[in-house]
Amino acid sequence: MMPLLSLVFSALFILFGTVIVQAFSDSNDERESNPPDKEEAHEKAGKTEPSFAKENSRIPKKGFVEVTELTDVTYTSNLVRLRPGHMNVVLILSNSTKTSLLQKFALEVYTFTGSSCLHFSFLSLDKHREWLEYLLEFAQDAAPIPNQYDKHFMERDYTGYVLALNGHKKYFCLFKPQKAVEEEEALGSCSDLDSSLHLGDSRGKSSCGLGPRPIKGKLSKLSLWMERLLEGSLQRFYIPSWPELD
Repeated sequence: MMPLLSLVFSALFILFGTVIVQAFSDSNDERESNPPDKEEAHEKAGKTEPSFAKENSRIPKKGFVEVTELTDVTYTSNLVRLRPGHMNVVLILSNSTKTSLLQKFALEVYTFTGSSCLHFSFLSLDKHREWLEYLLEFAQDAAPIPNQYDKHFMERDYTGYVLALNGHKKYFCLFKPQKAVEEEEALGSCSDLDSSLHLGDSRGKSSCGLGPRPIKGKLSKLSLWMERLLEGSLQRFYIPSWPELD
């Protein structure tokens, strides 16, 4: 009788032991299988983050465009000693056009403020006209500068011009409003016409008048120019050294 009971207890012990061991092994399998799932999820997230960053690299980091004035105080830090790979996009304006041009300028370049390599400034034509004209002498084909004997010399309007200045490599790219191109062509035709007319002819005076120069539309194609600037497809004008800004 005793050997039979011990045999039964042994069988029951082996059965319960097998069940308990199987239960522990199942729970361990589940625990081991969960971390890889989490790792895979992290890997997937890591793969999607760079593409999202690329898509949103041009999204502005700020809710506004920070445009500083380029003066003799900020000239060295914002241009001459600008870090390699950085550019300063400078808007040329006058006291009378400052408000209108700055508003339009901010709208045109707003989508490009996400780049940390671009800085935005403005230069007063009333204060630093000589500096601008010296710089434009290196871009004769794009912006011919008349000599001092040209009767229209003081009538030249450079408001709305934009220069992308690379302080480290000493070159700049130039944006000219379409209105400026039309005025240059008109000035050329006026010079030819005036030479063939009498001084007292009123028709010559009316035909050579440049007329009003509206601010609206001067920067209408600036965003397209900025696209080409980032692509590196714009013409570059190199200078030997940056002139002083008095």
